[in-house]
Amino acid sequence: MNTDRIKKIIYLFIIVFIILEARIFYLQVIKGNYYRKISEKNHIRIMITNPPRGKIYDRNGILLAYDEPLFQIYTYPYLIKKRFESIKKDLERILQIDIPEKVEKKIKNGYANKVIIQKKLTQIQVKKFIDNWQFFEGIFLEVQPRRVYTEYARYMPHLLGYVGFPSEKELKENPDLTADTLIGKSGVEKIFDKYLRGDYGAKAVMVDAKGRIVKTLWEKQPKRGSDIYLTVDARVQKIIYDAFKESGQKSGAVIIVDPKTYDIISLLSFPIYDIQKFSDGLSKKEWKNLLKNKYKPLFNKALHGIYPPGSIFKITVALAALQEGVIAPYQKIYSGPQFQIGKWVYRNWDPKGCGKIDVIQALEMSCDTYFYQVGLDLGSEKISFYAKLFGLGEKLNSEIEQKKGRIPDPQWKIAKIGEPWYLGDTVNYSIGQGFLAITPFDSTKILVPVLNGGYVLKPKLLKAYFDMEKRRFVKVETQQIRKIYIKRFFYNVIKKGLYQVVYGERGTAKLLSLAPVKNGGKTGTAQVFRHKKRKEKIEKWYLQNHAWFVDFVPYKKPRYVISVFVEHGIGGSKTAVPITKSILEKMYSEGILNESR
Repeated sequence: MNTDRIKKIIYLFIIVFIILEARIFYLQVIKGNYYRKISEKNHIRIMITNPPRGKIYDRNGILLAYDEPLFQIYTYPYLIKKRFESIKKDLERILQIDIPEKVEKKIKNGYANKVIIQKKLTQIQVKKFIDNWQFFEGIFLEVQPRRVYTEYARYMPHLLGYVGFPSEKELKENPDLTADTLIGKSGVEKIFDKYLRGDYGAKAVMVDAKGRIVKTLWEKQPKRGSDIYLTVDARVQKIIYDAFKESGQKSGAVIIVDPKTYDIISLLSFPIYDIQKFSDGLSKKEWKNLLKNKYKPLFNKALHGIYPPGSIFKITVALAALQEGVIAPYQKIYSGPQFQIGKWVYRNWDPKGCGKIDVIQALEMSCDTYFYQVGLDLGSEKISFYAKLFGLGEKLNSEIEQKKGRIPDPQWKIAKIGEPWYLGDTVNYSIGQGFLAITPFDSTKILVPVLNGGYVLKPKLLKAYFDMEKRRFVKVETQQIRKIYIKRFFYNVIKKGLYQVVYGERGTAKLLSLAPVKNGGKTGTAQVFRHKKRKEKIEKWYLQNHAWFVDFVPYKKPRYVISVFVEHGIGGSKTAVPITKSILEKMYSEGILNESR
């Protein structure tokens, strides 16, 4: 490159630099005051509009949740700071709105952040606001969707969950959210938020120093969320709620599923809370009362509670022993009133003992001493293997299941407790006690593969959703996780044993033989407090045993698995079985169970 050309390039750069400097000087110095006044008088605001969330229906089209428009007024503190006292008086005089102390503090101390002055304006207040807009410069009226839960929804607050504004953590994790976006915070509202939420609308407006909109720069319309149809039957949900409440029991859970599809038909955590009041906002007193309630109405016991299962776990042990050849279906084993290992004595729940019995009779009587012997022959490793094979201690659907059960083995005990595994641990394990703990929802996993031929399925809450883009319904199919290769004959042996629990001479759930539909099941009583004496009476509720019953109905062609868990319910036969009977009678009387005996 020659010297003349280099000089020309340098001169060109110098000229461009002088022009830019002159322009900056002109804008900042000569026209500085002018543009400063413009910036003070005009501000660009991004206004977010929440879309209506999709509706939630049950499997039969019963409406559970929808949105209705809610009017609220808000401001940006810098717009009204200087005129705050005047505006405060006008709000009180015209709209009868007293600004709370907390909101007043935000306005006086804030600058650019949005501050909501009043939610849930009445139609009269909205009209007065519009008619007297000149008194409210710098205050804006907007429509915010309000989530409304129907009467049927009131029976499933833990299942449906609630909506709210995102936390700082949620905003960081999801760049598509804004601070004004309503999202699902728990339950179905959270699990299926991607369908329900829709796409928020936004517009950029220029406002003057008094907060009046001067110009709309651009606008994006909100898109409504998709409607979803759950697998839940709202009628059955009300039935299980009524049955539990009428029982007089204070705390527990009921889950009903379809063993062929693993559709969740109903899921109750008891006691419940008022889902609408919770969504709209509780007073401090109401919130404190919920937190202080010893029966924990806010805690989802069905999915988050971890409890020893007691004798319902004998189903898994019996199947494992049959498949491993530890026992034969009609092989009889003497099972007395107690079983001894060294100096340690393990008693049968019935002091009379069971005599010489096979596995069907052992299930019928829930014979502890039979399962002590079978469990020792099977071994803790095999018990754990089959429990995990059925899905216990595993989240078969991580969106729905938030907690995993605890399925112990010798390696677990060394790692967690620092002690070796003893024979006594296996003895306790074989009857669903010791270190074993599951969620009430886990209990359905014990029966589902037994009834559908050995298939471990993914639990399902969503039946279908409406695709807003393609304008069509999309059905959600059942997903198979794995096949358990256990002889079909052994499943039938177990089913016969569970039939005898209800209809056998020494069955522990004979009350259910009076139910209008043939069924089979297994009782469970899980010890919470170690009794010094047999039949020792425990007065304190929180020291009582937990009560379980898992049922399937109808017996020949099972359509439902029903799990009833009563926290500190004393015994499965005493409290869980009567609740199950009430559920079956109510389902039958309403035509949901229509098979006769």
